[in-house]
Amino acid sequence: MRQRLTHLLHQNPNLFSPQNLLQIQTQLTTTGLLYLNPSCLIPFLNLTLSNPSTLHQATALFNHTQHLNAPTWPIMVRRLNLDADPSRVVSVFRAMQRLKRNGPVVDPYVYASLVKACNKLWATREGKAVHCHVVRIGLEYNVNLWNSILNLYSCSENLIGYACRVFDVMPHRNVVTVNGMLSGFVKNGMLDEGIGLFKKVLGCSFGLECRPNYVTLVVLVSGCVELDGFIVGRVLHSYCCKAGLDLVNEVCNALIDLYSKFGHLGEAVRMFNEMPETDLVSWNSMIAGYAGVGECRKALYLFREMRASNVGFDRVSLSSLISAAANGRDLGMGKVVHGYMTVGGAEITVAIGTALIDMYSKCGSTKCARKILDNLQDESIVLWNSMIHGYVECGHNQEALELFNQIQSRKLRPDEVTMVGLILACRNSGDLSHGICIHSYIENDIHLQRSIVPHNALIDMYSKCGNMSLAKVVFNKMPSKDVISWTSIIVGHAINGEGKEAIFAFRKMRAEKVEPNSVTFIGVLSACDHAGLVDEGLNLYDDMCRLYHIKPRIEHCGCIIDMLARAGRLEEAHKFVKSMPIELNAVVYRMLVNACRVHGDFGRGLCLVSRFADLNTLHGAEDHVASSNILADAGRWDDVLHERSLMATRTYTKVAGKSSITDFR
Repeated sequence: MRQRLTHLLHQNPNLFSPQNLLQIQTQLTTTGLLYLNPSCLIPFLNLTLSNPSTLHQATALFNHTQHLNAPTWPIMVRRLNLDADPSRVVSVFRAMQRLKRNGPVVDPYVYASLVKACNKLWATREGKAVHCHVVRIGLEYNVNLWNSILNLYSCSENLIGYACRVFDVMPHRNVVTVNGMLSGFVKNGMLDEGIGLFKKVLGCSFGLECRPNYVTLVVLVSGCVELDGFIVGRVLHSYCCKAGLDLVNEVCNALIDLYSKFGHLGEAVRMFNEMPETDLVSWNSMIAGYAGVGECRKALYLFREMRASNVGFDRVSLSSLISAAANGRDLGMGKVVHGYMTVGGAEITVAIGTALIDMYSKCGSTKCARKILDNLQDESIVLWNSMIHGYVECGHNQEALELFNQIQSRKLRPDEVTMVGLILACRNSGDLSHGICIHSYIENDIHLQRSIVPHNALIDMYSKCGNMSLAKVVFNKMPSKDVISWTSIIVGHAINGEGKEAIFAFRKMRAEKVEPNSVTFIGVLSACDHAGLVDEGLNLYDDMCRLYHIKPRIEHCGCIIDMLARAGRLEEAHKFVKSMPIELNAVVYRMLVNACRVHGDFGRGLCLVSRFADLNTLHGAEDHVASSNILADAGRWDDVLHERSLMATRTYTKVAGKSSITDFR
């Protein structure tokens, strides 16, 4: 019996169910082997620690065993599954500390596991305590332990300074240390600092042990994708070619992702074709690249080619195909992909279901999207959010609002995305009464009332519905405000004709050291335009370019041109047009022509008409109407008839305006 039990204890842990392990424990207990023979106890602990369902057995064994020796400590901590239950690592370690059977633990790998557990649990305070204890017992020599501590601090923006200090004082470093530090910089949006560290590594500032490996390049290239660093990514590609790392699959996949995300599909295809061996990640990166630029048919063709090459597919492949159909607004392809999944028996997870709802909504088929929602049994708020936003995107605002009642009846908990979708539905439909109800719900929910995002949406909704008093109430009650909050209130004042209030809010924003963005300046320049504050607007435009280094967009230039044109300063407006860093569009053209007509400057207006007729810039009915009106005022009736006949032959139609009134009070 003893030999048989000993043989079982050394088998593969995957062979045993929790029931089997309980039976083995019973046999070990009745024979007296469990508590008297450490050579049986330690293998049995290994078995129970390998199965998440029997971790409680291992903990109970530890608490009731009198013969545990020092080697059992690392077994208990190091064999626990960090991904499955990191809190168990901390609780087991605390139990060991309470028992104090073997004195202090000096195994660095135990503390490394403990620090990793604290990292996964976001238990920064406990992680700092472990760090202090490690220093106190003199384990500074172990580089693996220090790497774990470095990763703990580098995961948080508030603690990245600690990570830098740990990196600087480490007595020994290796390439894992460097990769951990680089990963921390990338996670916290500090790409420049990461590149600076990479340059030092290349200059051998930290010794040969820290020379970059393929992981280093994957981290940096992925950071370039996330942090809009395409030029840096190309330089890193050059380094990979020189160092021979461009043949490593992981690096190639990261570079394919880089070129795909930034729209350089030709370069991505070249890299893909030159890879010595492609894997699933390579194919998925290319499919996602085509999906991102709306090349849905090419994405589907590549998927078929991948299947023909006997490469399997996963959820990422399917999500990318669905995304391709959504971006290309290709309902036929979307149905093909959905049918392929149904026939192939692919599981419709929450992520896939959300992607399908989004695809059908973007293709205008909300009925199919709703069928997906109704057929899925998963009660995830993410699915409902996707349906709400799908309805809003297709203009079915009332249906979106009706979903909120169903969410409440199913006892689901709405989140920020839910509330933003509902607020957008109220804003688009002008349904202020429903909007006030949504506002009340947010204020009565402890989690939502602390969030900035739904409050920003409320400011936008009240502003667009013409109720600036409620918009200001929401804004003033917010405990903290970001640039979107300030932009929303500034734009709200601007669209409601409150130019001076918009400029006052903008000045207050700057006084509170919140840096405006491009949209903020569109709002404040629009306010200056409609309030006739020309000099103020010109000064703000100058500040935008000179102080904030924001590149002017057509919307900014349009505000300045309209501002000058309304004030009758047509010569300045014309000069501004000539110096514009971007090409003039039809909207700005109409502003100038109409301003020339209002102020009686027919000569300049007719010059503009002839110039834009030569450039074939006139495309819409509004453009021809503006041209026709100034030609009529100038008495050129033959040209008026020509413009009108052009509109008739090209079957131009003006888009009808519409309004929505829900409350007459």
